[in-house]
Amino acid sequence: MLYCEQLSFRYQTRQIIQHLTFHVNEGEFVSLIGPSGSGKSTLFYLIGGLYEPEEGTIYLEGERVNGKRGLIGYMPQTSSLFPWRTVEENIRLSQELEGQIDPKQIKQLLERIGLSSYANHFPHQLSGGMQQRVAFARTLASKKKLLCLDEPFGALDALTRSEMQRWLLSILEEEKRTVLFITHSVEEAILLSDRIYVLTPGPMKVKKEFHVPFPREHRWDQRGNKDFLELREEIEAMLLG
Repeated sequence: MLYCEQLSFRYQTRQIIQHLTFHVNEGEFVSLIGPSGSGKSTLFYLIGGLYEPEEGTIYLEGERVNGKRGLIGYMPQTSSLFPWRTVEENIRLSQELEGQIDPKQIKQLLERIGLSSYANHFPHQLSGGMQQRVAFARTLASKKKLLCLDEPFGALDALTRSEMQRWLLSILEEEKRTVLFITHSVEEAILLSDRIYVLTPGPMKVKKEFHVPFPREHRWDQRGNKDFLELREEIEAMLLG
């Protein structure tokens, strides 16, 4: 699905990414975890075509896509909903930009995120978790196969964050999309991911790749288990080392 080969990117005099290589298979949920300011969000801008790498190649479904926009679904750290648009209108925005509005899909998405009765509400009338659901539905409405989610639950309280993690996986079970996910939470990465890439401080490159061996449907019950804790400690040590 996605293959980034030997990517390098510099902003002015600062080398942000250097010789970064990684891949995401179709249908996978892959997390990127690394220090703040290491260049993870910049990587999403490269994949989305907002920036071009100074070296290296980005392949999406086998096609070279350096500098090409509009090929991925992107969700930033904050919901970024337009306050003057209703819930339904915010979800519809991605389809408006693509010139292909599908009212039936919008209605289905409202049902899936549990906000059908809030279709005509405005963002300020929603809780933080509800706003993030709307933002994710807007990303899904674009029908892009690859979703790049940039720490979407980072601003939520612990309880809402846990609810949103479970909700996200339930939606993805139905949608069958491929996800590249940025997080600073090791536990969140283990709970959600098939694989995890630990990244170095800038200039960013892959430090180590981890495969998550636990069945996803049982992970919340395994958080106190020896194997889960050992994997968490190993990843944390890799981040600190």
